[in-house]
Amino acid sequence: MDFCTSHIDLSNVKIISRGDSQRMEKYIRQFYELIPERLELLKKALLEKDRVQIRQIAHKMAPQLQFFGVKEISFPIKRLELEYISMPIEELHELVSGIIAKLEDAIAEVSTILKHHFE
Repeated sequence: MDFCTSHIDLSNVKIISRGDSQRMEKYIRQFYELIPERLELLKKALLEKDRVQIRQIAHKMAPQLQFFGVKEISFPIKRLELEYISMPIEELHELVSGIIAKLEDAIAEVSTILKHHFE
């Protein structure tokens, strides 16, 4: 199964599922169920300027985002995990807003994959 993607890289999913489309669908659906929920929590924490919550949410999402190869997100999340207390609030807001935008793009792409390949 071949997917044309620009925001995620499904090569890890393909390797782990060994080409089994049902297993691929399972992993992709897990992403689609978990990440939007955590994204909403991240938006709420950003609105509340809750640095600790922002870091915890990002930390929880990091492994799944790496597994799904969400592009250009590893460095911002690592930076956020390390500098969440010391970073000026404006910079924190900008960094988290960038992460949110990338996640929204990834979620939209996963939604398209589910609609076109698994329904």
